Amino acid sequence: MQKNKIVINACLVLPDKLLSNAYLHIEGEKIAGYGLMSNLPQELRQNAESYDAAGAYVMPGFIDIHSDMIENLIQPRSTAFLDMDMALGEAEKQLAQCGITTIFHSVAMYREGSWDAKAIRTAPHVERLIGLVNAKRSRRRLIHNRFHLRYELDNLECYDLVRQLLAEKKVGLVSLMDHRPGQGQYRDLKIYRRHLPGEGKDLTDKEFADLVKREQNKPMVAGAKLQVLLDTAKQNNIPIASHDDDTEEKILTNAKAGVAISEFPISLEVAKKAKECGLHPLLGAPNILLGGSHSGNLSAEVAIKAGCGDILCSDYYPQALLRAVFYLYDKNILTLPEACALVSSNPAAAAGISGETGTLAAGKFADFLVVARDADNVPLLLSTWANGCCVVKNTYRDEEEA
Repeated sequence: MQKNKIVINACLVLPDKLLSNAYLHIEGEKIAGYGLMSNLPQELRQNAESYDAAGAYVMPGFIDIHSDMIENLIQPRSTAFLDMDMALGEAEKQLAQCGITTIFHSVAMYREGSWDAKAIRTAPHVERLIGLVNAKRSRRRLIHNRFHLRYELDNLECYDLVRQLLAEKKVGLVSLMDHRPGQGQYRDLKIYRRHLPGEGKDLTDKEFADLVKREQNKPMVAGAKLQVLLDTAKQNNIPIASHDDDTEEKILTNAKAGVAISEFPISLEVAKKAKECGLHPLLGAPNILLGGSHSGNLSAEVAIKAGCGDILCSDYYPQALLRAVFYLYDKNILTLPEACALVSSNPAAAAGISGETGTLAAGKFADFLVVARDADNVPLLLSTWANGCCVVKNTYRDEEEA
């Protein structure tokens, strides 16, 4: 039987407030409760394994529902394809160091011959990775691993496979994507041209125009076939995300279709409409740190200030989450509980796992972080806990004397 644990002298980040001079009680893998140090039961103080937070923040572990970092760990170069199982293990270590306790590995499934169809994004490799992620959940692990399938709707050849993966509940989240030029992320064709891979950089204007026309008119999964995917996901309680919504009409259509998350809305008006229609607008934490979108689209900070940014994800840079939370707090844009909700309770609710994790509530997994501030107010991750176990412990040393 696992011994009780307590984290003492903590400043707990609760959904609606900060609770200073507090303790957090852990039984096995779950949170048993919390309270003020002045009310800590003597029996618990004497018998539980104790960890002193020394006044640091104790906040829910981060839930990252859109991160494609695993792609670069598997395929760091176009001709270097590494062992997937090893990459998952290395990803866990990096993610835990970033404060992420639940990860939705997000990999796009592209059609053969498309611009971004590097090997890891082809169907056989994506299917194998999904199997490894699911197997990870029953093996030794550091954090919670789930899979977010990003399905490009021009990938007709993989339609049946995607429907099967949804029917067999092998993914925890699915996003339906349309990266055709002239709309969505690439409504500005200059940005589309800038994002083309190396072999597309030297196209003449005529060749580029022909490419755009070809891409805009390619066949897509739509109508009854698209409805089957939507129905299959809903029947199996798999949340659905749209991607790069650029019009209010798209939001209305997606809301009627049962879409739960609007990933990276292109404009403030679209983000506001998503919020109004009950979709969770998802934004990138790197966008916060960069001061805007690297694609020239909606600023995450602007959206959050307008009250239409529900979720922050790491997208391509897991290190951004902790810094983004404290940026929003330090700039008085949000309270710390509100900023934490963007990376904990809100993504948990959107992904349908709020009964398991996302807040420091009794009965939920003991997934939490201990975070201090240095003399310059930089957030320092002292430890990461998942399922009641300390999986990361960082000891920061003072500057050595010359």
